[in-house]
Amino acid sequence: MDTKKTLWLLYFGRLDGEKWFWLILEMLNMFVKKYWAIPFSFYVFWKWKYERELMTLWQNYSSIHFFWRQPLDIIKRYQENCHFCLVPSTFLETFGLTALNSLSMWIPVIGFAKWGLSQFIEPKFDISQVWWIDDAHKLFNLVESIVRDVNSGTLDFEKESKKALSTAKKYTTKKWIDLSKELFWKPKRILIVSDFKSKLWWIETYIHDVANILKNEWYEVKIYGTEIPNWFLWKLIRKFGLFFALRNFVDWIRLKRLTRKFMPKIIRYHSTLRRLGRYPVKTLSSYWAKKLVMYHDLWYFHPFPSQVTDEKMIKAPLTLKNFIKSANTKNPIKIVAIFFKYISVKLLSNQLKKSVNLHLVPSSFMEKIVADSFDINSNKVKTFPHFVQ
Repeated sequence: MDTKKTLWLLYFGRLDGEKWFWLILEMLNMFVKKYWAIPFSFYVFWKWKYERELMTLWQNYSSIHFFWRQPLDIIKRYQENCHFCLVPSTFLETFGLTALNSLSMWIPVIGFAKWGLSQFIEPKFDISQVWWIDDAHKLFNLVESIVRDVNSGTLDFEKESKKALSTAKKYTTKKWIDLSKELFWKPKRILIVSDFKSKLWWIETYIHDVANILKNEWYEVKIYGTEIPNWFLWKLIRKFGLFFALRNFVDWIRLKRLTRKFMPKIIRYHSTLRRLGRYPVKTLSSYWAKKLVMYHDLWYFHPFPSQVTDEKMIKAPLTLKNFIKSANTKNPIKIVAIFFKYISVKLLSNQLKKSVNLHLVPSSFMEKIVADSFDINSNKVKTFPHFVQ
């Protein structure tokens, strides 16, 4: 193979097992083993579990460029020169915001075209369509064939880029605003309630994008959530927050005070509320505003959402028996932990079922999951896709 590095690949997201970054590492090592080189330039942004493995390759191969965690505007500077974005996650993605942002920059996506990612990946770049026994070889074979097409000049980048942009145009902020106005109608005062409001993660950054867009449309918006000063504290709260969420009276009082002062007409529960718990929802249940909740992941429906690779792994309705069964484990310690998580999830879901007017999901396949798990009327569940950031 001609090893001229004319192909530029991009990855931005957590370097962890949930996003299947290990699949990329295996693919890179396969190229090294077969060609003694990596025949493309690979740009990686973000950090997490597999940093050390990536750094080993980065130090030995000049074609790998590792930039750690960077804001989206910095990443976009490099996106302009990249040909494809790797999104190899095979767990049940609820939408695929990374893929959408890549498409908006004219960059096609290589990944598994299923669930929330299905609308963003062309069949020719769908890893699952490649014949092989294991996923690592499937990814390797797909990228290898793309490198060959690039070197032979048979890959039409302009055509693929136009397809990518055409898909992204279905998710513009204007279309999101129009859909929002259908939901919000006349009310102009909106309270967004979230676990965190610090810009430490994509979904928390997304909250501020939502607020700014609504403000530009003359809505009055406030965000309620916890400010996290650093990554260590964020990881600590994320790990043990579920325990404190069972009896979270502090946010109950603060949120009640804010609501009385701000007097919102719309209350939108954002993120997964895994730290706030049920009490903030309960304290606002009698408040007369219209209430919406957005489900960004599967935290409400499965003990280990990052392990869900098929919809059938989510057992409905949401009962203790089904919750434990869905974990597929006989480990007594895990079962005890699952039991306590179920209590928190069930108490919260009961409050949401009682007080929320409309349950929102980013992709249509989640409508049935929410309706069946919470045993609510399907008319109360609506697809409300994200927008290009």
